[in-house]
Amino acid sequence: MNKLYEKKIIELLEVIRQKLLVFEQETIDIMSCDVDDIEEHSHNRVKITAELDKLFGLIELLCSEMDEDGDRVRRIVRSSRDLTEIAPDEEAIYFKMQEIGSLINRIKDSDVQAIDRIGLEKEALLGKIKAENTGAGAKAVKFIVGTNDGHQRYMGSGGKMA
Repeated sequence: MNKLYEKKIIELLEVIRQKLLVFEQETIDIMSCDVDDIEEHSHNRVKITAELDKLFGLIELLCSEMDEDGDRVRRIVRSSRDLTEIAPDEEAIYFKMQEIGSLINRIKDSDVQAIDRIGLEKEALLGKIKAENTGAGAKAVKFIVGTNDGHQRYMGSGGKMA
């Protein structure tokens, strides 16, 4: 394999690994942060995902520029090759992908917990809204009929609006 391509792919995989670590931290933060910060952490995760897609796209581009080695490297990056099938000059890429795969599995576990947290917060918020809409204040509002100019209308004699 061309050493220049190998070096560039390993560099991109390291950037991916670093971004996945940040993604993992954002996921952990969702599980423990203040409810008002969940949206920011979720937005950060979306941005990181877009960056990861671009990085994997660059690796794909490099693989397509390579000769027959490109297909072998592509299969390594997609984790569809076993170590016994890897040539010695491809081992660095293989082991970097193993690190990334382990990190992705950890993130998947954390992701379930983060989604559960978001669901709990949603249910709590819906409960508060329901309580607010059925409370004494909500019942009193039903008896107020407003006009467009902000003044209260009242019923005149004979049941007609005045």
